[in-house]
Amino acid sequence: MKTLITNLRGQCLFNVSMETQPDGLISLYRGKYRKTELDSFLKGGEIQINAENPQGALTRILEIIRGAKIHGEVYVAYGAGDIGPLLNFAANQEGVDGIFSCYQEKVVRFPPLQLKISKTRLKIMKLLAQKDLTAIEIGEEVEISRAMVYKHLNGLIEMGMVKRSESMEKYSLTKAGMLALI
Repeated sequence: MKTLITNLRGQCLFNVSMETQPDGLISLYRGKYRKTELDSFLKGGEIQINAENPQGALTRILEIIRGAKIHGEVYVAYGAGDIGPLLNFAANQEGVDGIFSCYQEKVVRFPPLQLKISKTRLKIMKLLAQKDLTAIEIGEEVEISRAMVYKHLNGLIEMGMVKRSESMEKYSLTKAGMLALI
């Protein structure tokens, strides 16, 4: 079974549906949802994402994708709005069978992207999810040299996963870092 999970509407949704030929459609939305004739034509349902924060919305989207993967192939098509970027991120994180969007009503298939985080960097991120720490504290917890701590921290800062505190003494996880850990 092929499932298309999307926040698209209108012609773009139709075009992606023609390309993917799904057996089922799951339309995600936030706020009000206005069903179109196309939505009625495609088998599926609508799921409202009511989360108050991006972490909650991402968690819900991941649950939906994982649930659909149990039944077969999963394709994701995303557009603008609150849900679109989170849907794209979740699709990449879960390794779906295809990721699509539209540019001027033309379907664009994107290659999957991989967020490459080493085991050591992941340990650092998990520590920082609990509390802000100094480089020395991180080194002691992860059991690596101070030079390696700074190497990993600089890499995580470049990726937007970690930031320095205003006093420049401690490090903390950014919102992007929190999303990457979900």
